[in-house]
Amino acid sequence: MNAETTRNVLIVCYDFPGIWAAGVIRTYQLAKELKAFGWNPLILTAQTFSAERDDSVEKYDGSLNCPVISEPPSRVLVPYEVNHNVMGRPFDPVVPNGKGRLKRLLGHVSRLAVPDGKIGWVLPAAKRGLRLARDYRIDLCFSVSPRRSSHFVAKRVARTLGVPWVADFSLDWLDGYGLVKRPSLITWLDRHLEASVVRSAGHISVAYPDIARDICARFGETWREKISVIPTGFPEDLFQGASAPASSKFTILHPGNHFCEEGRNGEYFLQALDEWAGAIPGVRDRVEFVSIGKRDDALLRRHAAMLIPQIARVEPLIPHRACIEAIRSSDICVVNAVGNRIPCKVYECMRAGKPVLALTDPGSDLASLMNRYPGGISVAPRDVSGIRNALQKLYQAGRSERPEPSTMDPFLAAHSSKRSAEKLSHIFDTLLFDAATQRSKTVKNSLSVIHRRTRNTTDIADQHGSQSHTTNVKILAILARIFS
Repeated sequence: MNAETTRNVLIVCYDFPGIWAAGVIRTYQLAKELKAFGWNPLILTAQTFSAERDDSVEKYDGSLNCPVISEPPSRVLVPYEVNHNVMGRPFDPVVPNGKGRLKRLLGHVSRLAVPDGKIGWVLPAAKRGLRLARDYRIDLCFSVSPRRSSHFVAKRVARTLGVPWVADFSLDWLDGYGLVKRPSLITWLDRHLEASVVRSAGHISVAYPDIARDICARFGETWREKISVIPTGFPEDLFQGASAPASSKFTILHPGNHFCEEGRNGEYFLQALDEWAGAIPGVRDRVEFVSIGKRDDALLRRHAAMLIPQIARVEPLIPHRACIEAIRSSDICVVNAVGNRIPCKVYECMRAGKPVLALTDPGSDLASLMNRYPGGISVAPRDVSGIRNALQKLYQAGRSERPEPSTMDPFLAAHSSKRSAEKLSHIFDTLLFDAATQRSKTVKNSLSVIHRRTRNTTDIADQHGSQSHTTNVKILAILARIFS
């Protein structure tokens, strides 16, 4: 792609490059693949740590080789910053029975945050984006949630520069901690802010179909045509080369965060695992369930209460590349989600060719995806007996010896991050073309007005016999005809 056809897209992602935050791996994979379709990413973030820190997605997945500009948030409205750098640290075995007074207070305060407690970042980040436009031509803005303040940064920058803007929802607007049981006034205000994003953005991209349905349910079906489902997908380059050796035990892997988050019903899986290990001879010594991710106190409590806790192991957050290696060396992958989400890790499990046990309600989008994937099994998340039977069936099928696909079939290829970036680039190209067409129409209309006025002026000049003035006016008229 030559310099003349390459465009710059300003990507606003509050948490980039920290892999502990939702939306960061999505941002990274789309930004990396967009280059192949003529779009150079410029990333604006609130994080100031080095790309060499262990929890940076760029350290292990590779540098994007693009400008990453940091604008720290204002400490006026964000008085403290949580240290998320917990990569690889063993969990404290002491699990509190409940939240302390300070955590409860912070939980109550967070429910008053509109839209997400990061509003103090919007103005300084927008100013930084406009300063960046002095050094780089910005052709389009792209904002990534669930940090919803990112959308308002991109909106300000795009409006000032007169460029298109695409808002990306990696989660539903209200899909997050502290966004339930809020005062009615706060909920009303937040809904109006979401509506302003939906109305103002040139296009909306969403990570899974249920987000699009929720938006249309709240604001009307008329918005359907400006919403596109762009799955996060899997990064093909991280599946190249030999995988790590398999464990000596039959490994059941959950490669994601919040296994026992409220609404995921992970406790029923642990109950089924406990019962299965107690009922089938040899299982407790030959099988291991491993959950990888951020600290989940509910999971730790459930694990400690198991009758056979040694069959399960809870591991801390690891780099994205290491997580993919764990998937590739496992025997079964387990995924679960709140409501009708599709967890992004399921695409990586499918790319590795692993049997996938999806804990999801019948008829969900995740169940539909599993029906189309040859190695997919769906069980209702509260169906302990069904989960136990599925585990036994998969265990009896033996260790996963199926090789990873060397060439992707159309179904699998449709869920790669490269294909997602291609779809996104088409949206960008269309918006850019439409904006250019609109500007051309505006110029033509303006020149048409000039043409009519100069023609009238020419007639007046001819009547007064002003030769020099008439000549100048005729030149203007000729120019008007050329550009009209």
